[in-house]
Amino acid sequence: MNSNSCVEETYFETEHFLCVHSHVISIVAFPINILGIWLIYYKTPIRMKNMKPVMLNCHIWGLFGDFMLGTLTIPYVFFPIIAGSPLGILTKIFGVNAFFQTYVAVACLGEVGSSIVFMFENRQNQTITSSFKITSENGRKVFLGLNVIFPWVASSISLLRTPNQDSAKLEMLKIIPCPTLEYFELPIIIVTTEAKTIGAVLFALLIFIFSQTIFFILHSSFYLCKSTTSLAVSERTKKLKRKYFLSVCIQVIIPIVIMAFPVSYFVLSIVTDYYSQMANNFSFLIMSLHGFFSTIATITIYENYRNYILHILRIKRNLNVVMIQSKSMAETTYI
Repeated sequence: MNSNSCVEETYFETEHFLCVHSHVISIVAFPINILGIWLIYYKTPIRMKNMKPVMLNCHIWGLFGDFMLGTLTIPYVFFPIIAGSPLGILTKIFGVNAFFQTYVAVACLGEVGSSIVFMFENRQNQTITSSFKITSENGRKVFLGLNVIFPWVASSISLLRTPNQDSAKLEMLKIIPCPTLEYFELPIIIVTTEAKTIGAVLFALLIFIFSQTIFFILHSSFYLCKSTTSLAVSERTKKLKRKYFLSVCIQVIIPIVIMAFPVSYFVLSIVTDYYSQMANNFSFLIMSLHGFFSTIATITIYENYRNYILHILRIKRNLNVVMIQSKSMAETTYI
């Protein structure tokens, strides 16, 4: 492509646009995410005590993922090449190495995926009374350890073959001859000149997380929908288990759908060598909202959290916070 064909840079393609709107999103999302964690910790009813640890874990990683993308790093990337510059406070205030920031950011997103696996394993473990679930303490330690460690290992593998930066920057101009001015003005890092290499590592991470999640979902769904007669519990408990399994599905699917749009664009961009800095910027802004939407979904779906917020806001003056544990209950069931 001839340089004369390059068009003038728009505001939506600039680092200023990305920084300003990332901070705006963080200002709105961070207190909501903190509220979600507070509600889970203090307002989770005793009936949901088995869900509480995994819900906390999921929301803490969601908060940290949002905070990494929207405040700490703010990656200004140049997909389809695996290159960019962090614009967040870790760079501007603390001067943290850009490659280290990339490593932590990718691993944190992987941990968000692992936290989703833990959510569905928890539901499967509490629902299934037959085989194909983790019952031993050692087995659980192995399961937790693999899912916690693998995102950090995958992230480190993707950064093992960083090229010579000066020659790589020139080489990448063959793929995007007309990048924004920031490509020449910011301290850009080239993670790799072979996008397929890092793509393969990230694909392995996705398969690792996705395969486990699908197994736990399908196994639990089959047991709840087709094998309910084998459950040695009351019909009321069966209904509660179905209700909370569906709630977890909705709670998790909403942020996944939010993430699906930017991730799909990144894949398309790398495969087709398509470059749009505006699309890159908007994609990362959308990604920095996944924890926020997860929290909104959680507050909306679970009755205890929703009613507590309505009570605080005095939307309904005489609304009582629904406490699922009731002294009049003859049976205490943990789900």
